[in-house]
Amino acid sequence: MTRLLALSEALARAHEGTATHAQSVAELAERVGARLGMRGPDLRALRWGALLHDVGKIEIRGEVLNKPGPLTDSEFDEIKQHTVVGALMVERLARFGKVHQLVRWSHERWDGDGYPDGLAGVAIPLGARVICVCDAYDAMVSNRPYRSAMSVEDALGELRAGAGSQFDPAVVDAVVAELAGDHSLGDARIA
Repeated sequence: MTRLLALSEALARAHEGTATHAQSVAELAERVGARLGMRGPDLRALRWGALLHDVGKIEIRGEVLNKPGPLTDSEFDEIKQHTVVGALMVERLARFGKVHQLVRWSHERWDGDGYPDGLAGVAIPLGARVICVCDAYDAMVSNRPYRSAMSVEDALGELRAGAGSQFDPAVVDAVVAELAGDHSLGDARIA
């Protein structure tokens, strides 16, 4: 566990704002994972995967990560490598077997148009699908070098619009319910 903490802290030092983002994503992901029926080791792996989903950005040039305008194709290709780099970093820590998969696949899309492997639907582990939605939500409601934060309502609208293409619809529903404090859904277990 101390090695994972060290990775998380190294990322925080390398890229300002990433630690706060990772913590926010992890907290929401853990609540959503529990809502979806994840328990025990799966829920712990989800939390660590969410905390470390961007750890590979340690290897991405700061001028690319903090670019105030649109990225070029080559810059975006560089950004996309952070999932692979991060997964390799985490994979070396044998005790955290599933965590590296969640890091690697946290930017896969429900429709298969994500990266790095083009996985689709339930071929993407549930934890990675949860991280994907929680990461997108937190990114939308946070200020970025290239745009101001969206309102919560607009961000939820974007999640709903992406349900079934970018995002797992059941995970979007669980995130929306969690953010609304809706406990009537109880545990909405999905594959």
